[in-house]
Amino acid sequence: MTDIDGGDLHALILAGGLSRRLGGVAKAGLMLEEQTLLARTVDAAACVIAAHRTTASGAGKGDGGIAVVGPVEKIAGWLATAKHRGQAVAVQENPPYCGPAAGIAAGTGALAGESGHVLVLACDMPHAGEVARLLVAKLADCSPGEGVMAVAAGKQQPLAAIYPLAELRAAADAARASHRLENASVFSLIARLNMLEVAVPAQLTADIDTWADARSQGIAAGPPAAEG
Repeated sequence: MTDIDGGDLHALILAGGLSRRLGGVAKAGLMLEEQTLLARTVDAAACVIAAHRTTASGAGKGDGGIAVVGPVEKIAGWLATAKHRGQAVAVQENPPYCGPAAGIAAGTGALAGESGHVLVLACDMPHAGEVARLLVAKLADCSPGEGVMAVAAGKQQPLAAIYPLAELRAAADAARASHRLENASVFSLIARLNMLEVAVPAQLTADIDTWADARSQGIAAGPPAAEG
């Protein structure tokens, strides 16, 4: 085992997007088991961070931060059902709704610290907590400067990954300086980062893009005719 476990673990949760295929209904606010999807993801991230802190060689450090990226004026309401909402800080990408790469850049800028890792999750994965636990378990195999990314059904999942914070922040700064953030893909942002892959069951990374997806995950919202 390397000394990678000694670093802080933060979280960055993407809660923006225009949800066009949901008729503009925000994914972050959809309800599942009496919580919004964003609240579920924040609570899952907080639990993973706490578990990592107690088992890592750096035990005893403070909690890692949680940055939630999206419309700041709505995030507090979406987090009302989150037990760990006090750990989250809200920030929005600039300009608003300009894509997940810009969201990741904004989130890394809101996190304190210069080292460690950051768990990046989309807010619309109902099983994000299970994915996060599998990713954290793989961190022990990382060398300094490496991260881990989920792979489901042979497809890389950049929004279900743990990145080395310093390297991710540097990549975001470089993309911003060269005007390559707005509406850019996450893959373009992380192209030069060293990532290990961890295979996960496809159902764990299933997200909510349509009302049919929502119903398949037990979210009773939106009639079939509501899809745009």
